[in-house]
Amino acid sequence: MRKLLSVFVVFVLALLSVSLVSAAYVPGSLVITSVEVNGEDVTETSTGDLTGVAPTIEEGETVEVEVTFQANASVKDIRVEAEVSGYEFDDDEVLSDRSAVFDINGAVGSETTKKVTLNLELPRRLEQDRYLLRLRVTDRDTVDMTRYVTLQVEAPRRGLDIADVALSPGTTVKAGRSLLARVLLENFGSRDLEDVKVTVAVPALGLSATEFVDEVNVDDDSDVEYEDVPQMFLPLPANAAEGDYDVVVTASTDRTSAVSKKYTIHVLADERFEEQEDRLVLAVGPESQNVFAGSTVRYAIALTNAGSNSKAYLLATAAGDWATASLSEQLVVLEPGRNKVVYVDVTAAQAAVAGAHTVPVTVSADGKALETVNLGATVAAQETTQPVSDVNLRTGLEIALIVLVVVLVIVGLILGFSRLRKDNDGEEKTYY
Repeated sequence: MRKLLSVFVVFVLALLSVSLVSAAYVPGSLVITSVEVNGEDVTETSTGDLTGVAPTIEEGETVEVEVTFQANASVKDIRVEAEVSGYEFDDDEVLSDRSAVFDINGAVGSETTKKVTLNLELPRRLEQDRYLLRLRVTDRDTVDMTRYVTLQVEAPRRGLDIADVALSPGTTVKAGRSLLARVLLENFGSRDLEDVKVTVAVPALGLSATEFVDEVNVDDDSDVEYEDVPQMFLPLPANAAEGDYDVVVTASTDRTSAVSKKYTIHVLADERFEEQEDRLVLAVGPESQNVFAGSTVRYAIALTNAGSNSKAYLLATAAGDWATASLSEQLVVLEPGRNKVVYVDVTAAQAAVAGAHTVPVTVSADGKALETVNLGATVAAQETTQPVSDVNLRTGLEIALIVLVVVLVIVGLILGFSRLRKDNDGEEKTYY
């Protein structure tokens, strides 16, 4: 019985070991057959020896590392990482890259290969020296396999970049004012730079300013040297539309490729050139009247174009069965700031029901209804066949017209003061 139990335990342990092997890889079943750096075959070691031949890499360059694996067994959940350590500012810039998790299905006598490509961006402030490129192969539960490649980092002969750009008054500027740009150049090469051309442009507005820097020298005690560019002004057009605009800063020499950086500013519209919306001001007098069946009452509607463009206004009305309504004018064309009075005559039918009624008057422009005025009319019981006195009607209309004239004068004063204030604002100029 004990022998049978021992055999069973051994069998179970064998099954577990098989499952563990399928989840990882047996050392020796996965090897690195070659490593290429920027397309050049290099020697990888397990000791990290800095001596020997090493490929030269320039500061600021993107290094492409291609690793070729070979497996003579089925390996699962593999990941490869590449890293360069020893960089002083690696808190801001991490010199590493890693692949996604992958599998390789191989077998003894039927080996399988796989290539994995990684990319590392070397900073321009990296010291010129020899570095170890660490290649680390990991999975879930197998000891890491680490290989080393020696890299020789050197400065390029000529290296130009834009280190910083300061915009004043900031990223928000009002149309009609100036944008001030200060540019800081960076020379990270081994040779002095001469005749550096720097341009600041707002392409959407057709603006640009250019300055030249005679020299950006290299300091022997520093890997990177900086040089200020004379400040540049870009006057924004006063009629520039409000919105976001790209500011493109470009630096170049006749011996280096152009480098550029893009920034975004928000331009606030100048109120003097801001297109005003169409505005219609209506005044009604009187808004409500009493009317006898079979008699007529008159209303006055004053239209004022308070917008910035000429407008054609179409008026329409319909009283219903209890009365008929007519307009003195159905089409009114007004220049900006102009006004006009349109009369509405409402005649109550002989059989009009006593009580309150309304007469809607709709004002439209460009096929769209702008305003609807509801004129009130109360039909009174006919106590006498005598018509309404012409004197009373004329007196009522005179009062209504006086009210309308007062309203129109007030509207005209408001428009006049508004235009005067804008003209005064237009005389003020601000310079940066």
